[in-house]
Amino acid sequence: MVNLALHSGFGALGLALDPLRWVLLLSAAMVGAWHFLRGPVLSVGKVGGSILLFIALAGATVPISQIVLLSTLKWGALVVQVTVLVCFSVHLFSIVQWERLFGAFFVLTSTVVALAFGIYLLGYNPFWGHPVWYQGRLAALSNPNSVAVVAALNGIVALWMRERYQNGGGKRRVVVGLLVVGLIVLGLTGSRTSAGAFIAGVLVWGWATRNMKWFFLLFGTLLVLFVVSEGYFYDLTGQFRLSDPTNSREGVWEASYASWLQRPWFGYGYGITGQQYTVTSLASAVGSVRDAAGYLGLLESVGMVGACGLLVVYGTVLRHVWNVAQLWRQGARSRELWVALTSGTVFATLIVHAGGEAWIIAPGGFPHVLMWLSVGGLVYGVLAFEKTRRRREEPKHNRIKETKA
Repeated sequence: MVNLALHSGFGALGLALDPLRWVLLLSAAMVGAWHFLRGPVLSVGKVGGSILLFIALAGATVPISQIVLLSTLKWGALVVQVTVLVCFSVHLFSIVQWERLFGAFFVLTSTVVALAFGIYLLGYNPFWGHPVWYQGRLAALSNPNSVAVVAALNGIVALWMRERYQNGGGKRRVVVGLLVVGLIVLGLTGSRTSAGAFIAGVLVWGWATRNMKWFFLLFGTLLVLFVVSEGYFYDLTGQFRLSDPTNSREGVWEASYASWLQRPWFGYGYGITGQQYTVTSLASAVGSVRDAAGYLGLLESVGMVGACGLLVVYGTVLRHVWNVAQLWRQGARSRELWVALTSGTVFATLIVHAGGEAWIIAPGGFPHVLMWLSVGGLVYGVLAFEKTRRRREEPKHNRIKETKA
């Protein structure tokens, strides 16, 4: 069956074709390397340096891994993924291609959101036998958490698409309509992780665009949906579903925390956690990650050393987000800044989402791919904006030199 909201492979056509994602990724790496080596090499600045630091520190945990081969493969996948999505994308994509990429992403995620909402309104699934509800939460296309993260990201990109269509009345109304639908779907899934991530992204957008009233409006609306929605507190029979909101995570967090304390500095090796598991093939590698462990799972995997490397990446990237957001607040408007801010807001959304899920140490998953791609978009936007600004200032600078002469 076609699954449009998979955590591990957004848009993948079932598990049998799942390896196709890796074939495409490696093909993109080879094509990108060929073009990269033929063209001028541009610096990716401090962000690139911080990423190299994280990769090096994460790689240092591989030799001590419980399963060295699996950890090596995951670390190698991380390296290829970062190279393709950050380094090559910065050098090979144009500003028009970045805009189209986010536009296509919005269309794809809107399709998922619209299908989920339509199935909710119908009360049954007319496409395949997937249940509409799972444990009182809207599932429709996949598990509720997978639908939720797609809805959250769709809403964040919708906010920036709204900025893009400031003068396009019809398009802007469509975007706002899809934002409302996505908000309803997010509330019906009852996903606290995705809701928190969405609010974090709205906060970045609201501050950058001086629309903090929208932040409070969306935050309040989502809170009301969570409180009164049958998809959160009640199942279809009207019975109370969730008496303890943290019960589904506490056990995982406690186990993950206790496991990390046994190997606090280097962990169990990149992509591996301390739980008891059996890996029979590479396809079952996801089983080596403690589901829902979030950043405690990261600590299990690469310890304090590797986690500090990731924090350096976060700090460097978020500093760029802060800088471009200030420019937007001051009235600067350009395609380059729009790409940078859209990318930066998606990045901020995902790093909050990673607190409740395990994808942060699972290269190849949909959120993991999108996170590193958002880093590439942010770096490109910053570099392109600075390049454009230098071009505009250069004639004035030259005139000043001629006057002095």
